[in-house]
Amino acid sequence: MTSPNNKPQADQQETALVKQALAGEDTAYTAIMRRYKIPLYRFALRHLDDEDDAEDAVQDTFIAAYNNLHRYKPQYRLSTWLFQITLNKCRDIGRKRKTRAFMQRMTPFIEETIAGKDNVDNPETLHQSRSELAQTSAQIANLPEALKSAFILSVIEQKTHKEIAEILRISTKAVELRVYRARQRLKAQMSG
Repeated sequence: MTSPNNKPQADQQETALVKQALAGEDTAYTAIMRRYKIPLYRFALRHLDDEDDAEDAVQDTFIAAYNNLHRYKPQYRLSTWLFQITLNKCRDIGRKRKTRAFMQRMTPFIEETIAGKDNVDNPETLHQSRSELAQTSAQIANLPEALKSAFILSVIEQKTHKEIAEILRISTKAVELRVYRARQRLKAQMSG
């Protein structure tokens, strides 16, 4: 549902929450945190492959967002701004800990695909499926950072190319190219 100014009602509610939080109403910022904690955590977890690191990234995101709430521009979606901050926090954590390992567990949709195979009850098939999942996770982890971020946001988080462009601060064409290149690299690694 959109309002007369064509801004979705949810975005208007978030803008109102931001204004209330800026006015010192802690319950408003708590409502924002409740709304975005899980999506940001999932995103950070997939990026960092460590539950503690993901929690730290989300916590750091909310602290940074709170401290910079006055810089939020209401013409953009709040989710876009928060995902940008989370992405930066993930990069910071990655640099600090110098780790490229991530995603020991792949996304639920891949697990569902594996679970949907006819021979799930066969231990040998189940072991092979888990092995393939671990291999895919490792291959995604080895993608260059720019390709990995675009790929995760598109395929795993199922964000639109427009949303990804806003989060990564690049053009939608650049998003398309990065997702395409990530898919091509993964395809080449899997067939090679």
